[in-house]
Amino acid sequence: MNLDRELLLLDSRRIDGLGSVLDAPQHQKSLTLAADDTAPGTARAFTREALIAWGVENLLDHVVLIVSELATNAERHGRRVVHHGNLGQSQQDPHRDEITLTLALQAGVVGIEVEDNSPEPPVPKIASPYATGGRGLLLVSALADAWTACPKQDGSGKRVIAFVKRPETSLTP
Repeated sequence: MNLDRELLLLDSRRIDGLGSVLDAPQHQKSLTLAADDTAPGTARAFTREALIAWGVENLLDHVVLIVSELATNAERHGRRVVHHGNLGQSQQDPHRDEITLTLALQAGVVGIEVEDNSPEPPVPKIASPYATGGRGLLLVSALADAWTACPKQDGSGKRVIAFVKRPETSLTP
């Protein structure tokens, strides 16, 4: 088994206990965005607003960075590819591509779900030290308590889900 699959499998196991965050949240907000260059910035602003309204500012930095990386991946890699006839040509379809961001809060755990139109799962990569990109999923792995990806039920794309738990506070005097 390669490292990429091991990471996704490990996070899938850790997510089993956190599933109720998205299924039965105390708070939940969703936003549908066009899959274009404005999506990550809009997703970050939406996330900041929601977390402040819910009173979980202490999770703001980690959650906003995770949302930014997942929205960027969805915008860059999550578009539907349309094939044109027998010419073998394909291109992205900008008119039908959307990203849906859902944030949820339950018992100090923030759930993040980003849906896009590509069925291809995200694959963490090891970027060279000089690369200007390619570290997004490594950041998600480092900041999220757990994350995974799964196909949408209708087969039209995928969902990437991440969870960030509020840090435990010590009650020592």
